[in-house]
Amino acid sequence: MTPWNTSKHFGAALILFSLGISNAPATDYFSPRTAALGGAGKAGALGTDSIYLMPAMTSYLHGYAGSVGFFSYGGPDGAEPNGRVYHASAHDGSNEMFQAGVGYTRRADATMIHFGASKAITNVLGFGIGAKRHFHSASLESVNQTNISGVFFPLGFLQTSFMVDNILENNNSKKWNLYREFSIGTKFNIQKMLLIYIDPQYTPNKPGKAFGYQAGVELPLFSDLFARAGVNRDALQPHLGSYGRGIGWGAGWIFPKIAVDFAVYRTIEPVRSDGKVFSATVSF
Repeated sequence: MTPWNTSKHFGAALILFSLGISNAPATDYFSPRTAALGGAGKAGALGTDSIYLMPAMTSYLHGYAGSVGFFSYGGPDGAEPNGRVYHASAHDGSNEMFQAGVGYTRRADATMIHFGASKAITNVLGFGIGAKRHFHSASLESVNQTNISGVFFPLGFLQTSFMVDNILENNNSKKWNLYREFSIGTKFNIQKMLLIYIDPQYTPNKPGKAFGYQAGVELPLFSDLFARAGVNRDALQPHLGSYGRGIGWGAGWIFPKIAVDFAVYRTIEPVRSDGKVFSATVSF
């Protein structure tokens, strides 16, 4: 099957899946890069991160990529909460019609399948749609989810994005802490020496504060080595499935065809937990 036909059939499946959607979440998987940036980076998603963070970015990530990783976390001195999150994903950005990706995530309390497809209207404007399913929970009903997103690059040093998650919020989705969320992503490239990400979000119906944010910085130490740090507040802590506050830091090493990323992520609220995140991504 040709890449065009593969993407065509994937896109048709995505549209049919989306027609049955009932809700959609905020970012429900943190890759090492995302965790190190405190959950930020929507306007500058790289590799298969675009499936989770910003489907509209997939159109600007050319070629093929596949990624595997895990997130291991635990409370102080081995106390609760503790567990692991496993992840595998792939995307095809080579097709001229539209670009698509799929991801699999296994959390301690659920399994998630993610789909994403996007289309670049111009070199500076693109749109995307995502569809996701949460299932295999011992206490909650399965839910289907969708989101819409867009990216706009108005200036050479500025990239922006917009996403609406959990479009059709309902009582079942609220049990998963999946509330309708509006988020804006910004990426500032300061002379290619410092990358700043600021992602404010508005979740009107969730308990507590409706406004939250995720913010991070990325420092290119060399052309292939990056240091990262970030914070978030009143934002989803995806491995716990609840809203709270966290901080992260880490590094990424980019080889010609493979990237290796590592991060340490600490949740401060709603409970204290410390996590280590690792992934390897192959592109061709």
